[in-house]
Amino acid sequence: MSIWYEITPVDTLFFRGAEAMEAGQLSSDALFPPPVSVLEGALRTALLRQQQIPFAAYNAGNCSGEIFEQIGRSGEKAPFSIIMIFFRKDGVDYVPCPANLFVEEKLDTSSLRITEKNSSTVKIHRAVPKPTASEKLKFRTSARNYALPLVVADEEIVPLAGHWLKRDLLKKLPDTLTGEDILASTDLYDMEPRTGIALDPNRKVIESKLYSTGHIRLRYGVSIIIAIDRYIGLADTGMLALGGEKRMSGYTTITASELSSPPAAAYMTLAPVELTDALMPAIISAHKPLVLAGWDLHTGFHKPTTTWLPAGSVFSYNINNHCVPLAN
Repeated sequence: MSIWYEITPVDTLFFRGAEAMEAGQLSSDALFPPPVSVLEGALRTALLRQQQIPFAAYNAGNCSGEIFEQIGRSGEKAPFSIIMIFFRKDGVDYVPCPANLFVEEKLDTSSLRITEKNSSTVKIHRAVPKPTASEKLKFRTSARNYALPLVVADEEIVPLAGHWLKRDLLKKLPDTLTGEDILASTDLYDMEPRTGIALDPNRKVIESKLYSTGHIRLRYGVSIIIAIDRYIGLADTGMLALGGEKRMSGYTTITASELSSPPAAAYMTLAPVELTDALMPAIISAHKPLVLAGWDLHTGFHKPTTTWLPAGSVFSYNINNHCVPLAN
């Protein structure tokens, strides 16, 4: 049984990948959805605070067996999984657009935004594996030789990956979409550049060293919805230190209808998934992979870099039993 939480940030949020922050250099855009490890760490830390367990004690293994069963041991993989990350705007849920959906370039995807006057309708094109065409065109991939997904369209097309789709449409994806069905990221949050100072190991300012970061500020009426695959002992409501700079967010447990997972020709993940060699042949369509690292509080050193596929990636089978089927 999955457990759902609605997260409402108090201020901006700061997530980023593995790129270095160089003094004097402009930052890249903030990362969203946040890395799975960030959410797992926030939930684990929240439980420790609620149980009034010092992190030093947890890090040293001086906790009850129940705590370890709920959130795992420090330095080890969490025993629970983040299975969904998406937005709720004015009571309506929006999930990542499947990466195998495209629209004609001349339609300009930026026009697909909810406004009072926008009632435009666009036809969507699906990328589907076409073994015969792939063989005739001698297409090959770095993963293996297999049927590449192709799109048939009269005009140049652009992907809808990076946009956000009404969650209910996943049950029966229509052939056309309107401005009420899909949102751009700018409809959900704004990017805010911030300037910070560099600190030495003694937490003193290093002269002449400034850096910039990109922060996310959710728009009015927008919250973040996440789901995990098991109960971990958190209170129904509380606070989370989420992302860089320990920005605080409130959370509350919510009820939500489960998405069924009947057999289908394609499945989509609603949370980022780590890209492995074994996963490569299952990919039908995906947005640009992200390289992530971070700081390991257990060892006091950088985490090894890993590569992740964004939420919305489409696979030929249910890779982790948490993907949702895509209707034909």
